[in-house]
Amino acid sequence: MTTIAIIGFGNHVKKNIIPALTSMESVFVESIYVRDTSAYTQSAIENSVSLKSIDENIGKLVDWVYIATPISTHFELCKKYLKMGKNIICEKPLTSEPEKSKELLSLAESLSLELHEVCIYKNHKQYHHMINRVTEKKSLIRSACVKFQIPHLDPQDIRYIKSKGGGAMMDLGYYPISLLLALFGPPKKVMSVCFSEPGYEVDLIGTAIFKYNRFCCTAEWGIGMPYENSATLVFKDSRETYKRIFAKPPSLSTTVSRDEGVGPVEIEIGADDQICNMFRDIFSGDYKHDTSAILDIAHCLDSIDISCEGTR
Repeated sequence: MTTIAIIGFGNHVKKNIIPALTSMESVFVESIYVRDTSAYTQSAIENSVSLKSIDENIGKLVDWVYIATPISTHFELCKKYLKMGKNIICEKPLTSEPEKSKELLSLAESLSLELHEVCIYKNHKQYHHMINRVTEKKSLIRSACVKFQIPHLDPQDIRYIKSKGGGAMMDLGYYPISLLLALFGPPKKVMSVCFSEPGYEVDLIGTAIFKYNRFCCTAEWGIGMPYENSATLVFKDSRETYKRIFAKPPSLSTTVSRDEGVGPVEIEIGADDQICNMFRDIFSGDYKHDTSAILDIAHCLDSIDISCEGTR
């Protein structure tokens, strides 16, 4: 039996993490730890989980800690639980600064503990289909455009709070940036621009252009825009679009739309449970822990100008 504690009780935990963990017979959720237990009493009852204060010590039988709190808290919480001898699964990005991420990864290695940055979409068969396609046709790639954009959220959402690590780039920009790095590696050059809107203290819209040896890729993200969640690869002989490449329910049957010049053809990939896959692989020891990939993403995020004043 694998025992896990969850730090944080936001909508992602309620909607996705708890259902995935409780569906796995060999996993036990010890408790969910929050700063104000009175604010989450009803949620704990509705989700049939135990609730504890974040100030309480985590039980000795806990093997793993899942951190699902604002980005600004990740560094201190990861360090705290690593020093307690716990393996960590932390929501993306691991921290907001490459040096802090490097420090945590080094600490985990020195203590012979595991530290994973959550990148859920990489645990779906649709992602693996794309990776295999690029591997097969890498010499034919001409461009790629990856987008993740959503409408405005509740005004009180932490994504609008700068002190908590809010902003579109850290939350949504992570996805297209991490996907392009996974497909093609670190670029030779990054050019970027971000924008905001009156009344907001964080970046809301961003674009980054990645320059490689023979082609360029574009990452686009934003809050306050029509929903878009896709990746389009342009090869010499085809254009291939993967819809819902990031967020998607396990029941969704995914596809790739391939156009070789005579009109698009939908190719079935199928449904998959990317969250359960992630946990299953981590707990079984089959999960690929790639420290260099985590740091590549951290450095690339750090290179994006979020001052909303122009191109860097």
